[in-house]
Order: sequence, then structure tokens, then C-alpha cells
Amino acid sequence: MILVQPQYFPTVNFFKKFENNKIFIDYNSDYSQYLNINKTRIVNLSNTFEMEVPLVFNSKDIKIKELKIDHSRNWINSHIQSIQSSYGKFPYYIYYIDDIIEVLKLRHNFLIDLNYDLLTLLYKFLNFENKIQKFQNKYNLGDIIKVYNHYNSNIEKDNIEEQRNNLFLGKKFDYSYSVIDLIFLKGPESGYFIRNFKEKN
Repeated sequence: MILVQPQYFPTVNFFKKFENNKIFIDYNSDYSQYLNINKTRIVNLSNTFEMEVPLVFNSKDIKIKELKIDHSRNWINSHIQSIQSSYGKFPYYIYYIDDIIEVLKLRHNFLIDLNYDLLTLLYKFLNFENKIQKFQNKYNLGDIIKVYNHYNSNIEKDNIEEQRNNLFLGKKFDYSYSVIDLIFLKGPESGYFIRNFKEKN
């Protein structure tokens, strides 16, 4: 079993250990700004974009499940436009974008519900068996591996083409961009790359 703090459009690395494991979504941990669960990085052929879901903070001491999305800012349209500008011409964009937009436009009140729905959708895109459950503190923590593959907003700009080639050729799995970068490029083959190269580093 793996306990995860669901990221917003997680990186490819986030899925490394998910195959053949039961996934529990962590609703009960304390929030930390270092988790970056409301941020992601996307990229086109030459530029990197950071997308951040704005949050409302009423207190410094808050649980992940209590994080509310700030809908006073027009972040949904901004994120959709960023995704379109980055991936609109990619081969599988048209096959997946409508489902992604549908989830974003649900206007979730809580970040964890948005991330949960996106994670479930990405599982579907990757042809992973959906074993995602909410963690209710009734399982033995000793049987759970906590996964903290957090997005790092301070990563310097990399050679994007080299990163992709390394990933697709199985030479390296350290890929710091959102999994949608892989999905829009490789479509139904995306899960294959993760399942076959997940242990490479």
C-alpha cells in the first residue's frame, strides 16, 4: 500500500511505484508549503510554464483536506490556455483535453478533491487499474510506504529534448514535468513507458 499526497497534475516520477499497489490518498496530514501540491510544471518545445492553483489560507495550521481553492482569481481559464499553448499541436492533445477541461471546470471547493479527480483521470489515461482510496486511519501504517516525489519549483531549465529522449529510450526516468507532457506526446503508450522504465534512474 502507498500513501500519497495528491499533486496537481503530478510529474511522471509521481507514478513510478504505483503499479500493482493499492493507493491511499492522504487527507489527514498537516499542510506544508514545501509539499507544492497545488503546483505543476508543463513545457512546450522550448519554454517551461509553472501553473499554480491559488489557495485561501485562514490559518497556518491546516490539514491538507482543509485547503480551499481561491476562485476569485481566474486561474482555470489561465491554466487551460497554458496547456493549450504548450500542447495544442501535440499528437494526442485532442484525445484527452476535453476530459481534463471537464474536471477543471467543476470548480472544486477543496484542492484535495480537485487533485483526487485529476489523479483518477490520469490513472485512466495511463491504463492503470484504479486502486485509489481515501485514507481513513484504519490501516496499519507499517504496511504503507509514504511517497514524497514532490515537484521542485527551483529546478533550473533543462534541455527538454534531451530529457524526453532519455525518458522515451529508457535511459533515465528522472522527469520533472507533468505527466500530461508524456500523455499528449505518447497517448495510449504512456503507461507502457512508466511500467517498463519506472525503476531506471
